[in-house]
Amino acid sequence: MPGTKDMAAAFNKSHPDIKVTFAEIPAGLNGGYDKISKAVKAGNAPDVVNVEYQAVPDLVTQGLLRDSSAELGPAVESYAPEAVRSLVTLGGRTWAAPYDVGPQTLYYRTDLFEQYGIEVPTTWDQFRTAAQKVRTASRGQARLLDFWGDDTATWAGLAQQAGAQWYGTEGDAWKVSITDPATKKVADYWKDLVQNDLVLNHKAWSPEATKAVTDSRAIALIGASWSAGSIRTTYPEQAGKWAEAPLPHWRTPVTGAVGGSAFAVTKDSDKAEAAAEFIKWATTDEAAVKARLAAGTSSALPAAEKLRATAESTFDASFFGGQDIYAVAAAQVPNIAENWTWSPVHNSTTMTLQAEFGKAQKTGEFWPAFRAGQAAAEKAVTDRGLKLAK
Repeated sequence: MPGTKDMAAAFNKSHPDIKVTFAEIPAGLNGGYDKISKAVKAGNAPDVVNVEYQAVPDLVTQGLLRDSSAELGPAVESYAPEAVRSLVTLGGRTWAAPYDVGPQTLYYRTDLFEQYGIEVPTTWDQFRTAAQKVRTASRGQARLLDFWGDDTATWAGLAQQAGAQWYGTEGDAWKVSITDPATKKVADYWKDLVQNDLVLNHKAWSPEATKAVTDSRAIALIGASWSAGSIRTTYPEQAGKWAEAPLPHWRTPVTGAVGGSAFAVTKDSDKAEAAAEFIKWATTDEAAVKARLAAGTSSALPAAEKLRATAESTFDASFFGGQDIYAVAAAQVPNIAENWTWSPVHNSTTMTLQAEFGKAQKTGEFWPAFRAGQAAAEKAVTDRGLKLAK
């Protein structure tokens, strides 16, 4: 993750008895988790890995992570909110230590909202009205949002906000509910906006998506607390013109969580004690936060509430007109929908979902993609040798 290299260097300066060697691998589904899996099985894995929350159950059920209840459990219990702590706890055991939390939020161009006479929407009904107004006021040249309709993480956060529970357990069996009513409501909402040409709909993280924002054709983005750093890095010429707001909701102030990561010790590490010392420092020490955020490439919101003031004072918020984006994001943490569970097969399921979402982007017919994801997840559970609840 951005800033992790700087964090490791800071640890080495202040801990002469432990030496951390930093190595960067491709992010998650771009090959990183596969590389970690192969390294553990080959007996040459790193002692510590940075893992996204949605990957934790997958790595645990493959036997790739160490049960770190003894080394990390008490620390995690002391600083991580329940909504975050539950993401690294399986079977009553602690498998990782949370670093950050990613409440989903809305980023928007203050100058263009003013130009088009748009109030920041607080509900999804208001959002649709604002989208119509932007298209009309700009004479069709701009849209309120570039909706990344192929991005599974965005969909998961929106579904969670609406009350969905994609995965869960019944006794000793896994339950898959990607096609639940809450998710259908979300799919239908965005189908309407896409088919009525009220939003742009580019591939996530693509050059086309970047150009739409650079050219002021998209004036808002759905992101998470960590998005501030990437927006600042990607659009430096728009400094002072962006702000962050709570994500519009379904008339109840609830939001979803997108991304966020934890540090875990790999299964066969013979340096577990030293690894745990690094992890506890990385997740609870002010010096770690300062090192990670000083470069401005990361705006991660620490899971430990006591570190958020340090994060706010370290991250240069001048790009956001001096807005306290950490206060905005932190205020959303208590509003994250509860009881969200990731499955041990979400990584593979994501590959199916993203492929199907990509096919549906231009038409807005997203629901068949969710049905394909449901079937893929059920098959992956049974293929893994796990029980599937019917």
